[in-house]
Amino acid sequence: MNRNTIVSNGTVFGIWPLARSMPVVGGLVVITLVLVQPEASRGLALPERVAFWVINVGLALAALYAASWLVLPRLMNRLPGWLPLLVAGVGGAALVAPVGVLVEQLLPVSLRPLEDGDDWLDAFAGRGWWQAVIGEFLESTPEILGFWMIVNLPFLVSRRSGSDSPDPDDPDSRPTDLDKSEASRYAEAARAEFIGRLPEALGKNVLAISSDLHYLHVYTDRGRCMILGSLQQAAEAMGEVGLRVHRAHWVARRAIVKIVKNGNEWSCLLTNDLKVPISRRNKSTVAGWFGHSTRIVSVRKGDTEAA
Repeated sequence: MNRNTIVSNGTVFGIWPLARSMPVVGGLVVITLVLVQPEASRGLALPERVAFWVINVGLALAALYAASWLVLPRLMNRLPGWLPLLVAGVGGAALVAPVGVLVEQLLPVSLRPLEDGDDWLDAFAGRGWWQAVIGEFLESTPEILGFWMIVNLPFLVSRRSGSDSPDPDDPDSRPTDLDKSEASRYAEAARAEFIGRLPEALGKNVLAISSDLHYLHVYTDRGRCMILGSLQQAAEAMGEVGLRVHRAHWVARRAIVKIVKNGNEWSCLLTNDLKVPISRRNKSTVAGWFGHSTRIVSVRKGDTEAA
């Protein structure tokens, strides 16, 4: 199999990072809502309807992204996969509710949909600011949560059930005062549990792992894929075979071809041609792996690696 092979597990995003995927998905949602013309945008002309949904969908996606960043890294792999996503979805709806009320008050009259005021929720929301926030939350949560769970459904479906191996993310299963042999067995079990979550087509030779909110981009010598998880937990599972060289990147030591210095910016060039940045605090550690060997290369700004 070619090392550039992509295994997406039937995911919505494939290998796209969320920063690129979310705007694309948001754009498709906006187009759909503009064409369908649901009750929420009743009475608005086409340009105003587009602006209305761009604002509301944009707020929802931003809130979901923020809630995921706050919630999921702490809960992922400690609870059933659907539960952290559910918490993040509800959290996103809770974050967007007060902002949505504020934005609605600031919108020009031309962008405000017609309201008949007959609905009990509208009557409740009209009693005061906190009632308006609760009303906004109750009204928006089903749509936001439904969208969020549908987006993540392929990952939930493809998530493999846990094995009988010790769970490295379970505090009760972490070793405390173990001898070296027991600690070694635990480390091997933790690494096997993580690698076992990868598609079989990618093999077991993990070269690098990059975080993308609550997803991980995992690179092997056969290709790459995305799975649910946090980088901290993945780095702990992989143990001493590599290092978290950056806040968002882990690399296997054996995968590094050379270290490239470009001014104050350092990066690792891996055997799969992937270039991974090195954070400032990890420069000395990574450089210490190779000393002053030819694997450390300095280039000037504007020069190519080949130079």
